[in-house]
Amino acid sequence: MYPLRTMLFFNRQDTHSTATTIARMASSPLRKLERETFRPLPFAIGAFGMSLLTLGMRALPVSAVSPTDLGPALMQSTADILPVTSEEVYRADQLADLGVQAFTQGDKVTAFEHWQQAMLLYRVGEVPEKEARMLENLSVVYRLTDRPAEAISMSRQAISIYDSLGITDEQPSAFLNLGSAYRLDGQFEEAIATYKISLNRYQQTQDTTGERIILSLLADTYGDVEDYAQSIAFQEQVLAIAQANSHTRVEAESLSELGYAYFVLSQYEQSIAYYQQSLLLAQQLGDRPQEVTVLNNLGRAAALSQDFDTALEAYQQALVIFRELNRPVQEAHLLVNIGQAYAEQGQADAAIEAFNQVVELAESIRHQQSESALPPRLEAAYRELAVLLQQSNRNSEATQVLSLI
Repeated sequence: MYPLRTMLFFNRQDTHSTATTIARMASSPLRKLERETFRPLPFAIGAFGMSLLTLGMRALPVSAVSPTDLGPALMQSTADILPVTSEEVYRADQLADLGVQAFTQGDKVTAFEHWQQAMLLYRVGEVPEKEARMLENLSVVYRLTDRPAEAISMSRQAISIYDSLGITDEQPSAFLNLGSAYRLDGQFEEAIATYKISLNRYQQTQDTTGERIILSLLADTYGDVEDYAQSIAFQEQVLAIAQANSHTRVEAESLSELGYAYFVLSQYEQSIAYYQQSLLLAQQLGDRPQEVTVLNNLGRAAALSQDFDTALEAYQQALVIFRELNRPVQEAHLLVNIGQAYAEQGQADAAIEAFNQVVELAESIRHQQSESALPPRLEAAYRELAVLLQQSNRNSEATQVLSLI
């Protein structure tokens, strides 16, 4: 899986570990709840990981920033937990479903209120497993609203109830949610240990969808702590499962993740190979947002390996898509990459043309948004353009560019 959310564009002087300007971009319609942007370089599960809402007459899987189809294998029905035994439990069931409806409509506040009331009614009605399911849902909302301490508390309470009922082994989602809460809180060692418990549960039940999701979360979390050897090992398992089950979208995203991992390890040939495979699948799927991200990242890896022809080809394809999607900010940052690639090749005129387009777009954006300050990376592009103009004896144009900063 993948992961979240932003795409990084690098300055020429940046190393793989010091990326700067983040360009935000809306997600594909195929991506689900809360996904707003591309993540740095690859697609992957976002920083908060996958969430699992566990109650309603049908369970609702939700990912904080994941575009992955979580699949029916993770859905937990609660209809067979216990029959309705009281008015309180009947009302709680109704509130649980209302919470699901509110959440799917993007109203987390109302969802939280419904689930909190349902949790208390299940407690009064002595239906502990459904109470635990509500605690899990509350944990998800706390996590999505950036309150990790409360999310951890809710998940721990849910697991405590499952322990008391002797059904902990049957509740891998509880450990998934707790692990994601730890991750949000920056407790990465605890997150990894908790995810591994969940992984073991999914493997025991031969739930390959759940296994794939947890493997991807582990890969992503090891990436958080820059242990890319472990990240690659887990991501390769994700890829194997996706390929074995003909899950093309997950395969594309997993290949992109592997491309990213090798990128940050400065193993650019490996990175390029994975990005090229991911690109072919993204194109087959018609997923333009993923395609443009992979193209940008492929271009960056190629540029750093001094393969400027491949880099420029990828950048130019990405430029077409950004223009299709009407993303002028991302287009401007990509044009910086193009200008730098031309400059590296000694093609000053082509570099000047690209940087001039950067200035034109940036000034248009500043005018529309009434902003005076330039992002640092774009300011650096203005200065690089001025240097190129001066070197070409176009001093008045250089002065004009510098006056815009």
